[in-house]
Amino acid sequence: MNRRIPVILDTDIGNDIDDTWALGQLLNSPELDLKLVLTSTGDTEYRARVAAKFLRDAGYGDVPVGIGIPRNDGSPETLHECVKGFRLADYPGEIHADGIGKALELMEAEAGLAIIGIAPATNLAELASRRPELAERVRLTAMLGSIDRQHDGRPGAVAEYNVVLDLAASRRLFRSKWREFLITPLDHCGAIRLRGEEFRRILDSPQPVPRLIVEQYALWRRYWGEASPPEESSILYDTAAVALAVSSGCAELERMRLEVTPDGFLRRSDGGSEVTVAVRLPDPEKFNRRLLSVLLRKTSSDTTLQKGQIDETKPEFHAY
Repeated sequence: MNRRIPVILDTDIGNDIDDTWALGQLLNSPELDLKLVLTSTGDTEYRARVAAKFLRDAGYGDVPVGIGIPRNDGSPETLHECVKGFRLADYPGEIHADGIGKALELMEAEAGLAIIGIAPATNLAELASRRPELAERVRLTAMLGSIDRQHDGRPGAVAEYNVVLDLAASRRLFRSKWREFLITPLDHCGAIRLRGEEFRRILDSPQPVPRLIVEQYALWRRYWGEASPPEESSILYDTAAVALAVSSGCAELERMRLEVTPDGFLRRSDGGSEVTVAVRLPDPEKFNRRLLSVLLRKTSSDTTLQKGQIDETKPEFHAY
């Protein structure tokens, strides 16, 4: 038997819809034990409401939610319609107004803790700055940056959103030290979509996680003026970060020295920080099959999700 990996998810859920897909994927991943959802960027209380409502409606109302550092940064808030009438007081689990403080408590208390970062670097840089000795004990897997490719696999780097929105924090993050710092840039995650029969299975599933994803996806599309029925998912960047927290088998990895430039690009540099980079998704079809199986996974109160252990002989273990 293997212990499940204790995890903090740092997310700007309520902006791009891929955070919602990644949260559902994390909840349904038997290898991961979600200890805290920490919200980042813009109105972090609004984002905590989005996360809390999803958790409650998916049957995970015991997962603590932490409110991260708010910033007046103009980041989109696409799911207000989803949380209309829902208050944080309605959530059955713990709500931590000082989400950074709660995250630091977990970093100190939980052996083998991992952080999955799927938001701009605001919270992550603060955690590393405030308690650098704790960051050195934690494995950080983050969706950020662009090295040689961008969205949909197009050649050429871009100043990627999670890097450039809080540029000062991104530069601080790349100067900090973690037990391991692993990133999935657009080179690796920028073309992940579910299409055709795979996407229809999500649409048709009665399971709570895919049903809630579909509901939020519809509201997200409505926010951006999309009226026609969807035929595929949007790009699911953040699902790659969750997958990498389980296993590196879904990526071709390379060690690089990287720095964040003043205009928000990641550049190779002899003086940069050493980072493990997922440079390529070697088998996109296999990744999609695994992602689909996780999202459609049936869970119940008597599964290993509640028992704190997993059986690594089962086929889903480290199967990316």
